Amino acid sequence: MAAIQKDNRLAWGISLLVFGFIFLIRQLDIVPLSVSDIIFDFKNYPLIIGFIFLLAHKNKTIGLVLIVVGILFRLSDIIRWTQHISDFVWPVLLIIAGAILMFGKGKK
Repeated sequence: MAAIQKDNRLAWGISLLVFGFIFLIRQLDIVPLSVSDIIFDFKNYPLIIGFIFLLAHKNKTIGLVLIVVGILFRLSDIIRWTQHISDFVWPVLLIIAGAILMFGKGKK
């Protein structure tokens, strides 16, 4: 039980440090506005905390749940970003096939 409490304290401590630095950077106006809008969007907070919990906590369930929640918050953005991905499938496949033919191991 003590190890779980230590993991919780570490994960929450790192989370507080990260968010403290993020908000300090915001107050100091170090980050450009275009980047600031992305960093300080509340939809990213579950993702950030989720990754911290994945790295610092033995029980990965909390981190995975927070990441899934963050992805659900960002789902409309993800759909919009990948809407035209099919336009790039064939060119990328051709590039990969060419690279495999050029640099792949041939039968000897």
